[in-house]
Amino acid sequence: MHRIGFRIVYFSALLAAALLPGSLCAQPSRAAAPQSQQQQQPSKQKSKQEQQAKPQTHPSYSSSSTSQAEASSPSDNPNVAPDPHKFDRYHAEQDIEVATFYLHKGDPDAAIPRLQEAARLRPHYGKPRLLLAECYEKKHDPDNTIKYLKEYLKVYPRAPDAKKVQKKIEKLQKEAEAD
Repeated sequence: MHRIGFRIVYFSALLAAALLPGSLCAQPSRAAAPQSQQQQQPSKQKSKQEQQAKPQTHPSYSSSSTSQAEASSPSDNPNVAPDPHKFDRYHAEQDIEVATFYLHKGDPDAAIPRLQEAARLRPHYGKPRLLLAECYEKKHDPDNTIKYLKEYLKVYPRAPDAKKVQKKIEKLQKEAEAD
């Protein structure tokens, strides 16, 4: 108990020393504050002038006179914000999860838009294309099934199931020619 009392007294003394106006730890006096604020004001005014000199545009607010090249290359133009959903792994995975739920539920029509969005958000990812092929196969649409199986192989040429997918494409093409 003696140590605890000593610590409280010690820390209260440190706190009081920090708050006293004459101590080394004290805040600068109010008389010195206006000078520092006056020194900061010109820099604020300068930064405001610089901001006015550089017009900042946002792609959705820009006028029609903005060229397409300027809007399409945000790395060249710092005033154009990049598309936050261009390559969005998190939302693509969410779309795939929801689409998988709909597939297990037996509703491929509800899964298709989710998988198409996932394929758009992650263009170099094969899973949504394989699931799209599965959806169209359940809907008995061999043309779209073949289309998405080919896209799957194009995006993921060294897939572990590439031979199986290629055989499925050939089988579906033979069935389509027979009809």
